[in-house]
Amino acid sequence: MLPRRYAYPLLALLTLALIGEMTVFYWREHQPKVNPYDPAIVSISRESGVDPFLVRALIWRESRFNPMTLGTAQEHGLMQVTPMVGQEWAKAHKIANYKDDDLYDPDTNIRAGTWYLSHALRRWSQTDDPVPFALAEYNAGRSHALQWVDPADPQNHAAFMERFSFPTTRKYVEDIISQRENYRQSLAKNPLYRDFSSGNVTLTP
Repeated sequence: MLPRRYAYPLLALLTLALIGEMTVFYWREHQPKVNPYDPAIVSISRESGVDPFLVRALIWRESRFNPMTLGTAQEHGLMQVTPMVGQEWAKAHKIANYKDDDLYDPDTNIRAGTWYLSHALRRWSQTDDPVPFALAEYNAGRSHALQWVDPADPQNHAAFMERFSFPTTRKYVEDIISQRENYRQSLAKNPLYRDFSSGNVTLTP
């Protein structure tokens, strides 16, 4: 048995080592995993003028980066794009021979989903923060988003969110906004995202 004068310092060292291991584990688990879709996210976001951290957070929330995800309403792929939105995107870009299953292709899916998101952001561009409005529209549809606008303060995003009739939409919007901030911090030095972190690229909010 160790003398007491040795036992206490040894216990302190073991405790510090355990805390260190737990800190490293927590840091690793909460860092965004680099994935093969980041180049497409950044490239397409740059073309569309949309915040890539927002696009990445939306993909995280919608599919956890699984390109084969199929939703209960037939939403396809990474950004859970509906067949109707996919067809509208294909028509707008004059893409021949488009099929709904094309949305399982990550590049196609990100292009269609970001296209729809960019339109939603622009539709709400006169508000004090278009992001909650656009995300609510992306999640619940434009008709519901319009119903949630506060007639007394139609440009106020906080008043808008207070009127959500779907608790799942509130959590959806809050989750994505929180994850976007996480990505802004954790990916700030990533070469792909560096320009966006430094504000060198003009974006839709």
